[in-house]
Amino acid sequence: MLRKLLELEIPNSVINWISDFLTNRYQRVKLADTCYSEWGPIPSGVPQGSKLGPWLFILLINDLEVTQADFWKYIDDSTASETVPKHSISNAQNIADSVSMWSVENRMHLNPDKCKELRISFNGKSRSFDPIVVNGKELEVVTNFKLLGLNINNKLTWNHHIDDVVKKVNKRLYFLKQLKRAKVPCKSLATFYTSCIRSVIDYAIPVFYHALPQYLQNDLKRLEKRAMAIIMPTESYSNTLNILGIPSLKDHHEQLCAKLFQSVVSDTNHKIYNLLPDRNQPSYNLRQERTFSIPMTHTNRVKNSFIYAMCNKHNLS
Repeated sequence: MLRKLLELEIPNSVINWISDFLTNRYQRVKLADTCYSEWGPIPSGVPQGSKLGPWLFILLINDLEVTQADFWKYIDDSTASETVPKHSISNAQNIADSVSMWSVENRMHLNPDKCKELRISFNGKSRSFDPIVVNGKELEVVTNFKLLGLNINNKLTWNHHIDDVVKKVNKRLYFLKQLKRAKVPCKSLATFYTSCIRSVIDYAIPVFYHALPQYLQNDLKRLEKRAMAIIMPTESYSNTLNILGIPSLKDHHEQLCAKLFQSVVSDTNHKIYNLLPDRNQPSYNLRQERTFSIPMTHTNRVKNSFIYAMCNKHNLS
């Protein structure tokens, strides 16, 4: 850590302060007010809960790179992906080896049990690949896994994720019922719904909103109907939304998608700006906003992706 801080040309006074903060630290456990364990040394790591911890970790993994594949890092979660065309050889083992070598060089333990392999294929017959080995152990091949809160499966459908959302929301609806029984005002219940329940449904919604089949959209809508029935049991679903000033789930999600799309279009430095297709120059009305030149596609999977669907809406507007 100190070597990497020196390479970043951080002032020596700051490095000395960080070094003093991390070395010769001790901790103990407190039970009630009078019971304490013996003091014990902390040979490594950063004290949990400190504001300095996340920054130091980001600096530590800043030089973790993989050149053989697409690679994403978010805090302590790293993901690599590759596309293996037909009759080509997978480079996954070399990717895993490079990450494993980096972890050894940086004295970080790579746990093979927490590393998973997901093979995404839309063919009827999946190809056979050699297992990926990390620290002498084969990685588990899974059909779905959670990546930053999204449950992704090997067919890029969203049934698993919506199932997780429904289970999580149902647990929070219980607390909404308890608040209703405690005679909390309807406006406060609406605030609890939008902040603690609908936020779960909204999470990463632009990623999969246009790809949801009608029956999965209905599953999400039923959650909102249940919440409105709890808040105002004598009113209809639509009347409750109007009284409380809450937009319907469909309108709300379309607003979130439109807001994100507008931020992508207006910012050339946006992370996904390069995914936008080229724009057509208006032939006669120079004040008309340019449309996107959307490439032809033969699958609904592409048509229902965020960029494709929003570009199509933009062209039709």
